[in-house]
Amino acid sequence: MVNFLRKTERYSEEELQLLKAAIEVRDLKKGALLLEAGVVCSEICFLEKGAIYQYRIDTENEEQIIDLNVPEDWIVNHQSFTGRKPSSYYIQAYEDSKIQVLSIDAIHALIAQSQAFLQMGSLLEKAVSRVYFFDQQYTPDEKYQHVVKHQPSLIQTFPQKMLASYLKMSPETLSRVRKRIS
Repeated sequence: MVNFLRKTERYSEEELQLLKAAIEVRDLKKGALLLEAGVVCSEICFLEKGAIYQYRIDTENEEQIIDLNVPEDWIVNHQSFTGRKPSSYYIQAYEDSKIQVLSIDAIHALIAQSQAFLQMGSLLEKAVSRVYFFDQQYTPDEKYQHVVKHQPSLIQTFPQKMLASYLKMSPETLSRVRKRIS
């Protein structure tokens, strides 16, 4: 997280050291839940290694993928975190993972020490905007091409069924799209 933020050139070395002291590092085993539906999200995470997925359970008891995360992704249920409301979905480790965690209390303490930490919200907007991208009216080809261009590691990390759910299409449609594009 510190190295990622260092690249933004928005933080002084002193501020980065404050951040480093506030971060909690956690190892997650495959299948471990980071957030359960019905619980308020009280932390933001930065994925150092591994893979995480976010999903809700639909009326037919099927997982509907909301987001897929690979290293250097920010992970947060933005609505739950900012609104202090229970999460409507789950966040779970798809494979053994290492995350860097900032609790809401740690973030408030950092902001009290430096107003520069208010800028972290703009970084989280990037994570949130990606979650809603696939809810827009794009063709299946456009959705898949977006992933190929901007998130190619998702294709190597997650199975076709999960990728299809994330792209809001059937696995069969994704298979046809992949054939057309390759």
